[in-house]
Amino acid sequence: MNSEDFKYLVTSVFTAVFGVFGIYHLASYLILRHKILLYYSILLLALTLHWSWYLLALGPLDDTIADKGSVITAMGATYGLLLFTKNYLNINKNNHPKLSRSYTVLKRMVVCIPIVYVLNSLTFNNVWLSNALVMLAAISALVSIFMNIFSGIRLYREAKFNRSYLYSYTPLLLAALIYIGTWFLQKQYTVDIGIVLLTTSLLITLQLILFSILVGYKFKSIEDENIRTQMETNKILTLEVDKQTKKLQIANTTLENQNQELETVNSLKNKLFSLLTHDVRGPLNNIAILVEMIEAQLEESEVKEMTKKLKNKVDDRISMVNAILEWSYKQLEGIKLNKTNCDIQTIFESIAREFERMAEDKGVKVLFEISQPKLFIDENMFKVILRNLTSNAIKFSKEGQKVILSSKNDSDVIEISVQDFGTGMNTDWCKNFENDNTPNTTLGTKGEQGTGFGLLITKDFVEMNGGEMICISELNKGTQFILRF
Repeated sequence: MNSEDFKYLVTSVFTAVFGVFGIYHLASYLILRHKILLYYSILLLALTLHWSWYLLALGPLDDTIADKGSVITAMGATYGLLLFTKNYLNINKNNHPKLSRSYTVLKRMVVCIPIVYVLNSLTFNNVWLSNALVMLAAISALVSIFMNIFSGIRLYREAKFNRSYLYSYTPLLLAALIYIGTWFLQKQYTVDIGIVLLTTSLLITLQLILFSILVGYKFKSIEDENIRTQMETNKILTLEVDKQTKKLQIANTTLENQNQELETVNSLKNKLFSLLTHDVRGPLNNIAILVEMIEAQLEESEVKEMTKKLKNKVDDRISMVNAILEWSYKQLEGIKLNKTNCDIQTIFESIAREFERMAEDKGVKVLFEISQPKLFIDENMFKVILRNLTSNAIKFSKEGQKVILSSKNDSDVIEISVQDFGTGMNTDWCKNFENDNTPNTTLGTKGEQGTGFGLLITKDFVEMNGGEMICISELNKGTQFILRF
């Protein structure tokens, strides 16, 4: 076998070896999506192309074209090596800013050199510039080799796999020195390229095997680290879940205790309502009936006047108990709405009959102005609302005045109004009521007493039915409550 055949055989074998390695790692990258595999495949495929130029030069291709192509592929292999080393040693601008900047400069240089080289070949074809770029490419490759060695030494103790990287780099360093040194020597002396090709090919193959092993260990390390991190995370999550579970158990126990206390309070409250309903309101109603019967049997005298006053006071106390019961029931027990289309005329008449005696005693007339006949509302609540407002209107009216209950439809709003022309309300008192819901009491024109709960329950019931209560009042001119639904 002559020298040319030997070089052709060596180049063919190792080109195939580099190509197989490159395709294998590219396929691994497409499956695993780790960038280090991509960078390594760039290095290997560039080496494959670089060795292929020699096959073409030994075969049909002109040596000049092969030389130009080898500059491009050499820079491609250098670029892949820089990417691989930077990623493997975890060099970035956050942890190693100076090293990261150095790698950035070298990467830009090895990218720019082949671009300028190709442009020069296609345009000016300046021989001096072409030779200078070839020389710059060789120097850039050599500087990149030593930069990688420096990075390995600099980061030797930062991670355990960095040490393996530095040791495994020796074959590539020797191959690069032999290859680049032969390239320089070839300018002055005759060198046996066959031996150089065989030596560098063997060293690079050894280097590829070592790098492949390193990448495998690197992935194993990454996997172990991920498993360890996952186990630590699971442990932390388990502790946090246990902690939150204990908190929930404590909160649940506290809630159960509070529920028991609420049940006790609720039971006590129901007993209180029962007491008020049967033991207070019932006897008061009986007394009112009894006083009315006595009054009916008496002729005009001082005694009859006294029974009238007694009857009025009993009525006041009954109204007070009713107002307290209504308010307390709403505040403590809660009420469910049962809305229906109520006939306003019928309800107005019912309220007027209920307060007929109270109005007659003061000579007050209760009048109706109805232009809207229906209202969709809870009927029982509506009666409570009108009862409280009508009672107040009569209470604060003077002898011979009137109280007007009205309804009208204003566009999409229905307005219910209770208006009197009596003493009126203090505007500041009304504002304070709206702000803090504080019950206030004021004596009527005949000294009638109230609890202040009437307006509270009225306002709450109106709002529960989706309405709004507006008070318009002027001292000594009267008060108008407008309910808008």
